[in-house]
Parts: sequence; C-alpha cells; structure tokens
Amino acid sequence: MNEPYLIALKGERVVLRDKKLSDAADDYKWRLDEELTRLDAAPPLRLSYREYMLFYPEEIDYPSPGRRRFGIDTVDGKHIGNCMYYDIDLRGGQTEMGIMLGDRDYWSKGYGSDAVRTLLDYIFVHTPISRVYLHTLDWNIRAHKSFQKAGFVPIKNVRRDSYNFLQMEILKEWWQEQKNKENGKKASEPTRPSPTVRS
Repeated sequence: MNEPYLIALKGERVVLRDKKLSDAADDYKWRLDEELTRLDAAPPLRLSYREYMLFYPEEIDYPSPGRRRFGIDTVDGKHIGNCMYYDIDLRGGQTEMGIMLGDRDYWSKGYGSDAVRTLLDYIFVHTPISRVYLHTLDWNIRAHKSFQKAGFVPIKNVRRDSYNFLQMEILKEWWQEQKNKENGKKASEPTRPSPTVRS
C-alpha cells in the first residue's frame, strides 16, 4: 500500500512529489515513445503493460536508497513528467540529476527549468550534497539551454555506451549566489568557470 506523500516541493509552475502507483500508465506510455527514449539515450520499452506492472509497484513501495524519484505535476495536479537524483554519494557530496517531461504540451514553456530549480533547492537546502551534475546528449541543444537557465555550466564531453554526452554541473556555492541575486542581496562576482567545454 502506498504511504501518504512524504514530500511535495512547490516551484513556480510545478510541484515535485513522491511517485505513486497511479503514475504507471503515464510512465509506461512515455517509455514506449521512441522520441522520448531517444532523448534519454535508451531503447523503447518492449514489455507489455501487464509485464510492466509486475515490478512497478515494488519500485514505488521499496525505493532504492541510492536515488530519489519524483513525479512532476503542474500546479493544478496534472502529471507531466518525472525527475530524480541518483548515484547519491554523501561522502563525496555529489549526485547526478535526471529529468524527463513526457507531456509535449509542456515543452519549451519553462516547466522543465522550474522543475530543475525546484529539485536543486531541495537538494542544496535539505541534503549535505554540494555538487549536482548531469549528462545530456551533445546534440540536445534545447536541454542544454534549459539546464544553463537553471544555473548549470558545461564541463566536458563524455563518451558512454556509444553516445556522446555533454556533462554539466552546478555547485552549491553557485546556486547560493544565484539565490542571493534573486533575493536582492549583495553578492560577490560569480566564481563559476566560463562555459568552455573540455573534451
């Protein structure tokens, strides 16, 4: 049985909340979508919905301690995607982030950037993590711009599983500078590197 929500993170356009069993139909549909899975550098799902539901409830009820998954809802409660942070390294103070907006009606309208910013706020305020990084396909310029809007900077090119990725990162100190500016506080000049990508 699903527990009551432990968390609901409110952004300007989205709410990030615990995953729930009723997300299954959307998640299954999105994982069948060839364009969406291509953006995620993964093949489309080959399971039937019945097969998919054999393991989906277990992922909800017994989540991995190495990752934290959220559903992305609009402020009026429509499920439009998912995000998570994973490969959590508390000793090293870092984690990787991933996001997927499955509902195309909400692409290029600021929902993805708001979800990323909302998740970063949670990570940097409520966990000991001080570095968040991600990998996005090198040709996905729309994603690059969205992540840069949220404060990430390009770091280096990475080749993985026959795909070329751009690795990007944001540090807690950069995030704090950004929050200070948003709050009208005097902040020192940004210390983040210029967005020059290393191969």
